[in-house]
Amino acid sequence: MRSKPQKSRESGTALIETALSLSLYDAIVFSLFDFGYIMFLHQTIAARVEAAARYGALNPTDTTGMKNYVLYYAPTGSGSAIFGLTTSNVTATRTGSGTADDRVVVTVSGYKFPAIYPAMSGNGRPVTVSMPVEAN
Repeated sequence: MRSKPQKSRESGTALIETALSLSLYDAIVFSLFDFGYIMFLHQTIAARVEAAARYGALNPTDTTGMKNYVLYYAPTGSGSAIFGLTTSNVTATRTGSGTADDRVVVTVSGYKFPAIYPAMSGNGRPVTVSMPVEAN
């Protein structure tokens, strides 16, 4: 019996090694994109929540305006909300009204983030900002 030449065996091995290496490379690259997008999403939401809390510190009775600030970056809501958020994802409250601990608290929770790599998709952690109300 004759055995196959050494060259054809090596070409099959090279093909398998290339496929394994490329799949690992793809997983790493897509994970980097996913981490970057998740960080961008979280930081954008955090900036919007902070802006809404600053607006609420000056206008503490306008909880609808605070929610709109998170969703539309303006106290009056119009257009499409950021990242598919809805008013049910945003809470704006005022605590300690009329006391030295008068504060507005704005929270975004229950938002989802999509990912290329399915294992990384999921729910984001709540983002909360508390700010003292400015004296008039």
